[in-house]
Amino acid sequence: MTDTVENENHRLKRTATYASVGVSMFLIVAKLAAYFYTDSVAMLSSLLDSTIDCIASCITVFGVASALRPPDHDHRYGHGKAEPLVALAQAAFIAGSSVLLIYEAASRFFSPHSIENELFGYIVMAVAIALTLLLVTFQHYVVRRTGSMAIGADRLHYVGDLAVNGAVALSFYLYLKTGIIWLDPLFAILIAGGLSINAFQIAVRALHVLMDRELPDADREKIKTIVSTRPKVRGMHDLRTRSDGERVFIEFHLELDGNMMLRAAHDIDRAITNDLKRAFPNADILIHQDPAGIAEPRLDEQIEVSSVRK
Repeated sequence: MTDTVENENHRLKRTATYASVGVSMFLIVAKLAAYFYTDSVAMLSSLLDSTIDCIASCITVFGVASALRPPDHDHRYGHGKAEPLVALAQAAFIAGSSVLLIYEAASRFFSPHSIENELFGYIVMAVAIALTLLLVTFQHYVVRRTGSMAIGADRLHYVGDLAVNGAVALSFYLYLKTGIIWLDPLFAILIAGGLSINAFQIAVRALHVLMDRELPDADREKIKTIVSTRPKVRGMHDLRTRSDGERVFIEFHLELDGNMMLRAAHDIDRAITNDLKRAFPNADILIHQDPAGIAEPRLDEQIEVSSVRK
């Protein structure tokens, strides 16, 4: 990845985080006014969701800025794991808002309120859907370009917002047509369920990164194929991979002729590194060279034994 491309990706990340905060703040003001006008618990649910979005987006600004810092003396692997930490915090916020929303909606079943000024609610929801759709489209572009986990998590709950805003608009429509009051809190509870699913998905992805989960099997096989097709390579073992949300880390032992000169072994190492960089442009690669056939404890064998015991 060239410096120009990397700088552009960093700029896109920062822009996406600022756009997220700006949209969420505007929607908070609009939905707060709509809630006072309509007295709709579904609108309250959407307002609460946007408030949580704003808090989460502010945290995302901090997390992305931290993750973009280069490696330093105390963090030689860089600061990339700030992004999954932010994503985990987002999941906690979303889960908490779901619990509060379910409580408020349940109370409305026992003391129902009629919805007022439905037209104003429609207008606010239309604006919210349009702005959120624009934001999600831009975030999707940024995630595809940069692979940012924090922005990906931010995008995921804004995708959920589209469903939330659509559900609120639908609840207004159904109330207008049927006059059934309990449809409003019912939609709020359904929205809370959707938010909980989003929170779970975000948390799982973040924990996979924080726990150094291996790359998908397809990527691992791709690495093995690239290494094995190089001339003079006798084999490889103890392949370990992980990701910090943006970069991937690839480590393995490379088996070469034990009588090979150091310079020749280094040249093979560099050639393999370049091949892997073409396949994984954002990879940090560490290769340990071993004489082929040497007997030593291996991680692969330990994992195999552990799997059999299970």
